Amino acid sequence: MRIGIKNTATKLSAAMLLGALLTGCTQTQTTSNDTEMTGEEARSESSVRGWGYYAPRLKSNESASRMAFPTGDADTSALLVHQVMPNEVARGQDFGFSYHVTNLTDAELQNVLLMLDSSNNLDVVKSEPEGNTSGDGMTWSLGDLGPRETKVIRLTGNAQEVGTASDCITVSYNNFLCANTKVVEPALALSKTATAAAIACDEIVIRYLVENTGSGAASNVVIKDTLPEGLAMSNGSRSVNIPVGTLGAGESRAFEVRATASGTGEFSSGAMASADGGLEAESDATNTVVTKPELAVGVECSEDQFLGRNFTYNYSIENTGDGVANGATASASVPQGTSVVRVSNGGQVQGNNVIWNFGAMEAGASRDFSMTVAASSIGNYSSSVVANAECAESVSDSCRTEVKGIPAILLEVVDITDPVEVGQQTTYVITVTNQGSAADNNIRIEATLPAEQSFVSASGATNATANGKQVSFAPSGSLAPGAAITWRVTVRADAAADSRFRVEMTSANLKSEVIETEATNLYE
Repeated sequence: MRIGIKNTATKLSAAMLLGALLTGCTQTQTTSNDTEMTGEEARSESSVRGWGYYAPRLKSNESASRMAFPTGDADTSALLVHQVMPNEVARGQDFGFSYHVTNLTDAELQNVLLMLDSSNNLDVVKSEPEGNTSGDGMTWSLGDLGPRETKVIRLTGNAQEVGTASDCITVSYNNFLCANTKVVEPALALSKTATAAAIACDEIVIRYLVENTGSGAASNVVIKDTLPEGLAMSNGSRSVNIPVGTLGAGESRAFEVRATASGTGEFSSGAMASADGGLEAESDATNTVVTKPELAVGVECSEDQFLGRNFTYNYSIENTGDGVANGATASASVPQGTSVVRVSNGGQVQGNNVIWNFGAMEAGASRDFSMTVAASSIGNYSSSVVANAECAESVSDSCRTEVKGIPAILLEVVDITDPVEVGQQTTYVITVTNQGSAADNNIRIEATLPAEQSFVSASGATNATANGKQVSFAPSGSLAPGAAITWRVTVRADAAADSRFRVEMTSANLKSEVIETEATNLYE
């Protein structure tokens, strides 16, 4: 490439965008102040005059000229251009020179363009980067210059005539001011969950999760829900109103409320979220099933039992409701005056009660259990049983057993004198003893004398009536267990014989008479 532009003084008259253009011309024999300088002098000159900016390094045979664009003052300009030329060249021989373009600002300069506007006795043989021929001149597109960045164009030139060689260049840039605004679209999503199954007295936990699934902030977000009939919060209200505020894009927030049910059944409802700009989101409906345990308890026992025998109370507990009875227990009272012989199903004696722990009882489940006791005396003995469980009303039942004694009457007849001489007397002692555990009464004694004896007298616990060979005593009152009563009958021996004195006893508790005889030897 060889371009020659001679004796021209054309200048670009059109102003470039974002800056006026100044043109700088350089001859090979002079520096920018028309005084020949060495490279060292050129570098120091920038600091002497206060140019605290970029300066190219010069060889001993080079000089540099500079200009600030567009004002000529580096403090108020955007670009600083240096032209580095040799001080002397030989006619017809190629030589090197360069253009240095520096961004004086702290911002990027766009579309920087350097133009060779005119030259005198100077042909451009080649350049790096390559330039573009434009009419009688050349241009180099340097692209964008970063803050304080410098780009260098290195050229090879040739002068065909003896004298001077010079060129004139100008520089421009074209920045664009651009502004963007972000277009967004917020969107809401709402989910609702609730306790799926609960006992009537449990709290039902309801959770809401609201999320902005869009690309911009959603303002004045509110969650609203109307709980179904039968569910209410602690303040008695069914209306849920949760002010969320502003949700950024992708932001989510969780909230929780607690409610209780006034009855059993299935409870279902959905919730809604709203925000400015008409944004709305609706959740799926949740389903909560509320159940309740109900207890039934019973006790069975013998109506009566004899003293000395153990007797048992048989208990039962059942969950007749539709919910789990957690922590089910039963407590049975130990009847006063009895001692516990045994209990079933792991019952524990605690003071005057026996406690059974059944844990969780499913709906319809039942348990049977028992307590066996022994009584120390006759009487009526009652045991009450109370059943309890979480969320279930307490229920109770009772049963009474009458403990009875068994009368056991012993009849004894003894003659005081035996043998008895005819004409003499002897006395029979009749003793009745209650060896049982219950009183007996209305005890009657009937004595029968043998033919060889005759009645003399009678005495004892009750009055006697004699009628020939028969002696009857009036009935007695109550004879307590362990007590004894006696009667006496005195007779006279009338003839020798192996006689038998006969006594018959009846009482209120005896089903048949008791007969006792006493043998007496009567002799002459």
